Amino acid sequence: MKAEIVATGTELLVGETLNTSAHFLTGKLSALGIEVDYHTTVGDNSERLEAVLRQALARADLVVTTGGLGPTADDLTKELVAKVLGLELELDAGSLAEIERFFARRKGPMPASNKKQAYFPRGAKILPNKLGTAPGALVRQGDKTVLILPGPPFEMEPMFDDYAYPELAKLVGTAAERMHFRVIKVFGIGESAMEEVLGDLLQQTNPSMALLAKRAEMHIRLVARSADAAKANMLLGETEQQIRAKLGNKVFGRDEETMIGIVGAGLRERGLKIATAESCTGGLLGAALTQEPGSSDFYLGGVVGYANELKEGLLGVKADTLRTCGAVSAEVARQMAAGIRERTGADLGLATTGLAGPGGGSEGKPIGLVFIGLATPDGVEAQKFQFYGGRESVRQLTVMAALNWVRLSLLLKKGEPVSQ
Repeated sequence: MKAEIVATGTELLVGETLNTSAHFLTGKLSALGIEVDYHTTVGDNSERLEAVLRQALARADLVVTTGGLGPTADDLTKELVAKVLGLELELDAGSLAEIERFFARRKGPMPASNKKQAYFPRGAKILPNKLGTAPGALVRQGDKTVLILPGPPFEMEPMFDDYAYPELAKLVGTAAERMHFRVIKVFGIGESAMEEVLGDLLQQTNPSMALLAKRAEMHIRLVARSADAAKANMLLGETEQQIRAKLGNKVFGRDEETMIGIVGAGLRERGLKIATAESCTGGLLGAALTQEPGSSDFYLGGVVGYANELKEGLLGVKADTLRTCGAVSAEVARQMAAGIRERTGADLGLATTGLAGPGGGSEGKPIGLVFIGLATPDGVEAQKFQFYGGRESVRQLTVMAALNWVRLSLLLKKGEPVSQ
């Protein structure tokens, strides 16, 4: 079944309101095996909305509308759906009574304009709205279906889950293919390089595979189609293993897993404590380490030593090193990591220093040059990175690279093979 989502409201077009409903609905419909081919947004204009509805019905089996169900003159979604389908509007007494009760609970009379919200295309299945005055509707005519939903997400989402989803599930049937998803999360390789490594895997169709570039990581979205959930999970699992075999430890997680969640679990499992010394990341690394509950189990704290004076006074970086090597250097990263470990008594000291930009770079030390230091009971090391992008991208990539190094070092201690 092919679907189109039609969002109405001038506020969506002018950037006043973010259309989160399209994201929500696409996920829900995809889970039912309904393929969303188009997202269309149209303002509060009857001629344009009618044209959009006619176009959507010509190319989709299911049209889902959001918005345009209010009591004002420019709320015309139901009226135009009825017109396009050639149906009369009829008053639903039950909906009118419910709207009247809505206002009675608020100790006020119902404005006359709200009565229009109780009219629906003939033969429509009414979808109750427990949080507002705009009921939704499901209208079927021949092989076409129109699902009419309110615009506000706090009204639309529960209506869809409680009333529309079960109706669509019956419409689709249990024997229909469903789409089952898995996301593989990767760090340390770019999109084009990953495409080369994965090669023919990207050409397979079930599961299909898409590469999604995020700010500081890459995602591989897998979609398996099957009426049998167990078979779909088997297909997803087989493909995930093939991806891991090709990418090795560049794969750090899947689905809802996060880099910090995995690092935190590894530190907690081994009873290790970590402390941070930050320059270019300005506290972002510490913030990342504390973003999940229970981080006090493994994170002791940190120092943001942005100025050289603080690198010397708080972290023990040598003045000679700063003078001869510069603050952005492997030597300084190592001394920062060793200093924070020594001063806090942590098992691991993690340090960042670099040039996030946009100014301050040179031919020898360009913008995006970063050094990360890691001090452990086995010694102190530093790694050099060259990142690209704006200031925030460099800072976020530095945080991810630092956490990823900790992840890899934990895998090494566990005896697992590690590929950089």
